[in-house]
Amino acid sequence: MYTDPLTYFLNTQDDPVGRNSMIQRLSMGGVGKRYKKNQPNIHLKPVGRLDMMTEGLMIFTNDGKYARELELPINKLWRTYRVRVHGRLTMGKMRAMRKGLTVRLNDSNVKDANGQDVIRAGKMMKYKGIKVSIERKSSKGRGRGGGGTNTWLQITCSEGKNRMLRRILESLGLDVTRLIRISYGDYKLDTIPPGKAIEVNYKDIQKMKNKGSLFVKSSNDEKKKRDFDRENNHDVQWVNYS
Repeated sequence: MYTDPLTYFLNTQDDPVGRNSMIQRLSMGGVGKRYKKNQPNIHLKPVGRLDMMTEGLMIFTNDGKYARELELPINKLWRTYRVRVHGRLTMGKMRAMRKGLTVRLNDSNVKDANGQDVIRAGKMMKYKGIKVSIERKSSKGRGRGGGGTNTWLQITCSEGKNRMLRRILESLGLDVTRLIRISYGDYKLDTIPPGKAIEVNYKDIQKMKNKGSLFVKSSNDEKKKRDFDRENNHDVQWVNYS
């Protein structure tokens, strides 16, 4: 989603309730318009979808197959976000995020007889580990036990499930107050100002797919694995009872 001082624009091709989209904004600005009268307009497709309260990098392409490759879960392209959370952040919560966790989704699309939202327990959703680090903390308005701390995190993930980061953080008692996507694969926000659309060169899918694991195994981890293999992998010894 792009945010300007006056309104919001969704990063989506279609919105069921008719809210403004960045496709419309780009079209009004001349992006995707035909260059000659006998040429059709360029059909742009957004890559991924940011929810209503998320901002930052958005990618648009006129190649539907390429957009699909960027979105395919099997390709595991890295996505990096800056996230501001409010609440008590502990090392245990950081470890849980890195390890991966299962979250019960709440369904609020149900109303009671008075038209009020009813929260009911939904299905369980499993999320893989994410790479998370602390950028900075602010103790302004801090309450007892650090409950009022605001923290900026940098998070990298290789999944693109709906509202994933918000659900992971909320399940750990952390309220997301700002969420900014700063990179998607090799596409980076860098210093592009809000509201600016620029044409960028094509990034090779294969190179973006070969980033490897989010986590680098330490030499200590490798030593533990070798020791385990050494202790548990023995030659079979046949015993003759005759």
